Amino acid sequence: MNITPSEEQVLLRDTVGRFLADRTDSATAGEGPILQDDWRALDELGLFGFLLPEAAGGLGGGPQDVMIVAEEFGRALAITPLAEGIVGAADAIARGGDAAAIETWVAPAMTGDHVLAVAVADVSNDGPRLTGRADFVLSAVDAAALVVIGDGATWLVERDAEGLSIDPVRLIDGSAAGMMRFDGTPALALTQGDGDTTLAMIRLCHVAELVGAMSTLYEQTVEYVRQRQQFGVAIGTFQVVQHKLARMFVALEQARSLMLKAAIVDRDDAGFVRGVLGAKAYVADAAQRLAEEAVHLHGGMGVTDELPVGRGLRRVILLARVFGSASEARVALAA
Repeated sequence: MNITPSEEQVLLRDTVGRFLADRTDSATAGEGPILQDDWRALDELGLFGFLLPEAAGGLGGGPQDVMIVAEEFGRALAITPLAEGIVGAADAIARGGDAAAIETWVAPAMTGDHVLAVAVADVSNDGPRLTGRADFVLSAVDAAALVVIGDGATWLVERDAEGLSIDPVRLIDGSAAGMMRFDGTPALALTQGDGDTTLAMIRLCHVAELVGAMSTLYEQTVEYVRQRQQFGVAIGTFQVVQHKLARMFVALEQARSLMLKAAIVDRDDAGFVRGVLGAKAYVADAAQRLAEEAVHLHGGMGVTDELPVGRGLRRVILLARVFGSASEARVALAA
């Protein structure tokens, strides 16, 4: 079991990290969704092709590759459709759709011309038509098509399909989601792939984003307490502050360890889904506790948009809950 990244993975990590560092800074990190021009530039670097299967013209990147990319996105507090649009929907279509579906939906999603979404839905189907609902679907408002994961089946639904309605809602990090209703909505069954594995890949992506965000918030807090003075000395010299930082560091390292444990398992391995659930069960809670401590140690400024820790906390709160919270992951593990 080798957790050391290969030379190609190190190059991938460094490339994504440098790209995001050149386009964001602490003053703007997490302010809004990534620009379409930046998304297209990432595709031109070959990032999405690296992550997608060969059926879509990709290189078949596995969980560890997804983890490496997503952690860098998390470090930059980047708001992107990486998890649901590329790792989730585009991958599911590439594995379970025909050549026409891949050409129509996957390639435009890689260039940013189309947004894809994934809906975990409570639906019933009458042949090729769906009836039911899905709540808080990320990227649904802007999506050109959706991968709908129901009980034991997965479908592809076009945004303008008959009987599909979407009510937009604004999420805590400023991004948009949709409350969806299907009323006899025509759908294309995706014949290959597994909905549970698709969800596990999305959750792994979010876990890695959380770990990346934890790293950034911890580092910024350490730097802040070195500079902020009270009673004529840096507050980082206070023992109570040092204890808080020590607990934050331990939480970060434990979260990274569980992320690595989940990511080094092949996605087709029987233990992959369970490993990701275990990581989500811990990391989602640990990330929110760390983000709250970061805000606390920054004082009143920490809850404003003036500092990135406030935006980071909101991003962490969202990622900790979408596609299943920590408590829901624990229930799934117990079952």
